[in-house]
Amino acid sequence: MKKHTFPVLTLLLFSTLLPAQRDETLIGKTGLKLTGLWGGPNIGMAGFDGDSHGMTGGSFGLEFSKSLLLGFGGLSGTASTMYNGQFRKYEIDYGGFMVGYAYKSYKVIHPRVSFLMGSGNLKIKGEPDDAIFVVQPSAGAEVNLFRWFRMGLEGGYRFVSNTSLPKPSDGEVSAPFAQLSFRFGWSWGRE
Repeated sequence: MKKHTFPVLTLLLFSTLLPAQRDETLIGKTGLKLTGLWGGPNIGMAGFDGDSHGMTGGSFGLEFSKSLLLGFGGLSGTASTMYNGQFRKYEIDYGGFMVGYAYKSYKVIHPRVSFLMGSGNLKIKGEPDDAIFVVQPSAGAEVNLFRWFRMGLEGGYRFVSNTSLPKPSDGEVSAPFAQLSFRFGWSWGRE
């Protein structure tokens, strides 16, 4: 009997400690918690070949731990520019994965940064679409107008690559931008 006493007591001791230890995870009890759902339209201005043009779009995402937003977003716009002595009308549209972070989002006014990365098209009337790749970081401020409505103003830079047209080049389509965003949704739970 003495031979089995020590292993049995050791097993009992460890079995009382096991429920107290949990694996840390990125999402779940000890990691990021789903705390909200947000989406809405964006309107703004961006550069295009030295000129500016209007942009419209939107985003949709899941909020984690009251501050991290993971989702999808996209924008499109139309611009005209001079090429070989004639005006050409361009359309640009792109979208992809979006990540955003709002520091102390429970405050009425709080800072917000976001990052959009994805593919899109550059369209010129009468020519085949040109596939592009866009990376768009931004920073700004957001105001909690109501619990279900937030409005933000942010600016950043649109980096475009992979254009195969002779004009406009990557550098002529890449440009600073400013936008006004309207987010509708709800946050629940605690951080």
